[in-house]
Amino acid sequence: VGASFFEAMLRCRDVTFHAYYCVQLFDSIGFELYAKDLQEVKGPHGLGIYCTLDLQRAQDTNKTVLLAEFKANAAERGVPGICDLLFSSAGSDNWRERGYAGVVYSPTELCIRVECIRVLYRREWPGAISWPALKRIVDAMQDPPLALDSDSAQSDTAWAKAMERLKSYGDNQVSKTSEQLGPAWQ
Repeated sequence: VGASFFEAMLRCRDVTFHAYYCVQLFDSIGFELYAKDLQEVKGPHGLGIYCTLDLQRAQDTNKTVLLAEFKANAAERGVPGICDLLFSSAGSDNWRERGYAGVVYSPTELCIRVECIRVLYRREWPGAISWPALKRIVDAMQDPPLALDSDSAQSDTAWAKAMERLKSYGDNQVSKTSEQLGPAWQ
């Protein structure tokens, strides 16, 4: 009896997703990160950025957990024609060649093109306060959880509240992504 597998495609032209990306970072690297600085890795599902929708799994890596906001529609990033996610239970490593933005290869695991990442930031940040970095992150988000302007209080307490709100928002958005992508596996 042969192994069974399935493939499906999800059209997601204007949908924003969120996932956890785990990486070893030096403390000298700040709160705000840029997708262009990430290196795609060659893994079992091809070249890409391997992410998870499972917070516990992310934390168990003992690496820095980043929150990534991404859109499968990479046309706005200069990559025309890339706008769908492939769901595949087989070892699909040719999703790029087939024109997909990423592959969802289990209910909680995915691999995406780096150019699809719009926002990338540390889930937790015990380092120095950086209001300008936080403002750039919030301004780049599709639906930011807070607004910062020149009238915003910039105290230590306000920073701690903003960090907690950003973390909670990110976790909630990853959970929503899991709810959006999960039904394909049932």
